[in-house]
Amino acid sequence: MPLRAAAGVVGLESVASGVAGLAFLAAALVGKPADRPTAVTLGVLLLVLGAGLGAVARGLLRSRPAAQTPAYLAQFFTLVIAYYQRHTLVAVTVVLALVAVVALAALSAPETRAALRRDRS
Repeated sequence: MPLRAAAGVVGLESVASGVAGLAFLAAALVGKPADRPTAVTLGVLLLVLGAGLGAVARGLLRSRPAAQTPAYLAQFFTLVIAYYQRHTLVAVTVVLALVAVVALAALSAPETRAALRRDRS
């Protein structure tokens, strides 16, 4: 169950990243951003991140041990972003921190660790 929860949270992060990437691309192409190349680059980067997180979520659902480290790294970077947004976007900070803590708790659960452990003997 915790492994599915972790995969679900990472999957939601994947969807959120993809939606944000599409929004940045749409705003860059339709709107008038201050720096269009940067907005397009950020949009593409968020789409790539979303695809990567989707692959990680799929790996967690399939109990692939290789998916564990990228999942932890994604939560680490989520906490870094939350920390640096704490003065400007308080609501975003709270949501990001909660998502990261829930994912870390699910990834660190004994059941998850056992499911992702492979005996090499």
